[in-house]
Amino acid sequence: MKIGFNFTLGETLPLVRSLLASGRIDYVELLIDNFLAVPEEELAAGFDVPVGFHIMFSKFIETDEAALDSLASRLRSLIDRMNPLYVSDHVARFTHDGRQLYHLAEIDYAADFGRVRERVDRWQQRLGRRLFLENYPSILDGGHDAPAFFERLSRDTGCGVLFDASNAVCAHLNCGVPLEAWDGVIDASRHFHTAGYNLSILQPHLVLDTHDRALSEATMAFLESRRGLFDKPGATMTYERDDNFDEADIAADLDRLRALFVRDPVAPALERAVP
Repeated sequence: MKIGFNFTLGETLPLVRSLLASGRIDYVELLIDNFLAVPEEELAAGFDVPVGFHIMFSKFIETDEAALDSLASRLRSLIDRMNPLYVSDHVARFTHDGRQLYHLAEIDYAADFGRVRERVDRWQQRLGRRLFLENYPSILDGGHDAPAFFERLSRDTGCGVLFDASNAVCAHLNCGVPLEAWDGVIDASRHFHTAGYNLSILQPHLVLDTHDRALSEATMAFLESRRGLFDKPGATMTYERDDNFDEADIAADLDRLRALFVRDPVAPALERAVP
């Protein structure tokens, strides 16, 4: 299992480089949308470790064909040049009746399956790579249909699942989606996410995938209970943090993940160099 960290904004570059230098992470996941304006040569030279590409705003289920063609052209050039560990995207709704949503919305897994399957096929063809699609942190009962949806989508399109363990915990806490319902998805997946979550401000409280705090004990217990399904050759686990960038707090979480999944987990490179 390789442990990675998401790199979303240029201002966190010192943190990412520090985590690499300490040996706490093995690769960097780029939120690639945010770096499309960076010259290819500069981006490719930015890291001497493997990278993953996480796409946020393709909106591939909804966006018109011309816009997808334009984005795919830029992404394919970077994919060919940098050969990322994986290319991932989101199964979600960004708009409703033509209006932009403030937060991403969950799809209707039964009613939307045909369209999503068609769009996944086309998006993979445009990118020239297998896509790994992230599961949603459900808040409504429709989330119970998600595990079977992703299993069927993978069979029909050949896509993979970027399984987010903390999103599954959110769905379990919000609407009771059983964690064991994801076992088939986890077993078939090689690329994973995990992050902290928090309660919504308004009541009744919902559990929101906020990426702004330490991993919960519920998430760690889930990872440990399914360790044999998560840990396999070629597997990656990306730790996400989008706010509250406390390096000591982040390092502690990464150390917990390495202790769980990596045979020689510890110590940072600088400590290993000490006689």
